[in-house]
Amino acid sequence: VPLANRLGLGRIQAELQDLSVKHSDPEGYAQLIAQLEAKRGVADALIAEVRDKLGRALEDHGIRAEIHGRLKSIFSIYRKMQVQMIDVEQVYDVVALRVITDSVKDCYGALGIVHSLWPPVPGRIKDFIAMPKPNLYQSLHTTVMSDKGYPFEVQIRTLEMHRLAEEGI
Repeated sequence: VPLANRLGLGRIQAELQDLSVKHSDPEGYAQLIAQLEAKRGVADALIAEVRDKLGRALEDHGIRAEIHGRLKSIFSIYRKMQVQMIDVEQVYDVVALRVITDSVKDCYGALGIVHSLWPPVPGRIKDFIAMPKPNLYQSLHTTVMSDKGYPFEVQIRTLEMHRLAEEGI
């Protein structure tokens, strides 16, 4: 996992992390999967609603973007629950959207649009474009509250940043 992280191999890192939870805590893993499945309907509805609203707003402002929605990785949720000693209901960013734009300028423009649509959660904005991670990862991260009061994370990056994050150096 550390090697995959250092090389920026996001997909491989996430798969290895999820497998580590599955094998190191099979009971906890099964329980978390069941809890997430119970939330699947609400999460899918939230993703569809947010994608549509954000897609229209970006288009209205002339920003071309792909928008993908997903549930966060099992490991990410599991780790937050363990470290913060909280239940899955208290994990802020179970639902995440990824916005892929054409330029860095559009990344920051999209961030402004996201914050104009939904209020940001204080202290949950990270600019890894201006200050990349050691493995060269770049992206803007923010957590916002939906119209119905559900928190979700939005990651905004260019296609080049996305390829580097997923496929590594």
